[in-house]
Amino acid sequence: MTADRLDEARAELASAPDQGLARQYLHLLEGSPAALHREGGPRHLTASAVVIDAPGEHVALVWHRKGRFWVQPGGHLEPGETSFERAARREVAEEIGLSALERVGPGPAVLHRHQLDVAFGTCCEHWDVQYLLRASEDAASLPLTASDESPEVRWVPWPLEADGPARSCAALPEGTVEDMPGKLEQLAPYLARYSG
Repeated sequence: MTADRLDEARAELASAPDQGLARQYLHLLEGSPAALHREGGPRHLTASAVVIDAPGEHVALVWHRKGRFWVQPGGHLEPGETSFERAARREVAEEIGLSALERVGPGPAVLHRHQLDVAFGTCCEHWDVQYLLRASEDAASLPLTASDESPEVRWVPWPLEADGPARSCAALPEGTVEDMPGKLEQLAPYLARYSG
């Protein structure tokens, strides 16, 4: 992939809240543009989205067949894709059946790097670009659709604590990926900031 094809990815990373981490992502991409896709080597970028219902009181989770944990929908960019947001939206549509979601905030809400175990084959580290996306209805009115990759999907309560912006993660199911409570804790003030 030529460096000029990375302009869209660079622009999206420029609006991430953690610009120190965004610079590290850009450094990886500039040193190895192929890292935008799975074929770029064992360490590469991915895209995902924390999806909330319209009132922001529920979070959509998928059971990741390979990882054996509950997590937000997401995955690898497809060949030719250069937009993290479009890739995250495609993954959401494929994994939980939702589309036409509103992005909360100016761009990616979280950048998160994580190591992978042997169940992920040649992938050893994902540098994930994560968006916060809001559905147009409440969870009770909006059923999620399972997929081959994510055989179980569910809305999980994410209620405000007192007057907020903190929210409770007490309803996260057993087997939720380890970093999800911290991620939701980070997203609660982000949601409050961009929901006004």
